[in-house]
Amino acid sequence: METIKPADQPPTPASSETFARRPATTEMKRSHWIIFFVICLILGILVFATVVHLIGTAPATARLVKAPSPVETVPVRRQDLNEVIGGSGSVEQAQTVQLTSQVTAQVLEVPVKIGDIVKKGALLVRWDDRLIQATLEANRAYVESNNIKIQDESRQVQRYKALEQKNMGTPLELEKSEMALADAKEALAKATLSLRQAEIDLEHVKMLSPLDGIVLERLVNPGENTHRDQIVMKIGALNNVLLGAKISEDKMHSVQLGLSADASFPAFPGEVFHGKVVKIDPNIDPVTRTFTTYVEIKNADFRLKPGLSGFARIARSAKDVLAVPSIAIMNPSGEQASVFVVDKTNHAQVRKIRPGIVVDAMTEVRDGLKQGEKVVTVGQLYLKNNDKVRTTENSLEK
Repeated sequence: METIKPADQPPTPASSETFARRPATTEMKRSHWIIFFVICLILGILVFATVVHLIGTAPATARLVKAPSPVETVPVRRQDLNEVIGGSGSVEQAQTVQLTSQVTAQVLEVPVKIGDIVKKGALLVRWDDRLIQATLEANRAYVESNNIKIQDESRQVQRYKALEQKNMGTPLELEKSEMALADAKEALAKATLSLRQAEIDLEHVKMLSPLDGIVLERLVNPGENTHRDQIVMKIGALNNVLLGAKISEDKMHSVQLGLSADASFPAFPGEVFHGKVVKIDPNIDPVTRTFTTYVEIKNADFRLKPGLSGFARIARSAKDVLAVPSIAIMNPSGEQASVFVVDKTNHAQVRKIRPGIVVDAMTEVRDGLKQGEKVVTVGQLYLKNNDKVRTTENSLEK
């Protein structure tokens, strides 16, 4: 049986709560839309700022929208470039002399050994001269006897000529006498040659050092027999020595003959030896990627000996030259080294240059630029010839 509510009965609590929720839901939806629009606005501002930043900092983006490409520039200036190139190495003799035997004889004495320091004129090797002395005396006697024989044969020829004039001699006898005289003269010439050779051999029975140096090799010993032109000893000159410094291959273009250099050695702490570059080996070591530069050093007191380790500092300077930062140069190692130069209309023009020495990230420009011109140091890799540019606040004006 259905129950009928009175008409004046008030609404139930459930129905009044439903009406109260409807305005709250509407307010919540409106706040969501406001937050969404705020986020979209912020994102739009960020995108706009990013685009503006890209246009202001990226040349490629600036070119797309036909805006000036941002670059940093520095002016070309004159300055002094001083470079010190270092490398370690060891001492070598400046000159090596090979001494050969000039006699065929037995060695009697070798008063030096490997590593000995010898003065010019010091005795190195002495040979047995007894056979040479005997040969010398025999050849002297032979020369003297041939001189006497020539005198006799000359008188005999004159005698036969006189007889022939008186029709008392025969042409055959005169001819035989003249032939005997010719033989005697030939024998005298041979005896004289042998005598001179014996005299020369006697002069070479003692080998003396031709210079101040160090004995590098001793190839004979007492009791051995030597022959002519046999190498018996090697002497290294020590008045001047060479320090063979190993220099990194990237400095090959910087090292030149005649450059001054200082050398230091752990064996002589605190002492500096002065010299100059006299030889450059053009070959690069494939393992260490270095080349050898030889610094000549005076060594009057013979303190610097072959094998001594040291360090060379080679000084190179360029006075009052045009220079630009090395980062401004494109293809610096090739034949087409170039930079971008900003003209008065703020256009970047490609300019070929001829670079020189590189010191502390500065490169000498030997040709292609003038003092005061502005070269691009940042942003040049994205530029094209005649691009419109604008210099940033990081650029140097002076």
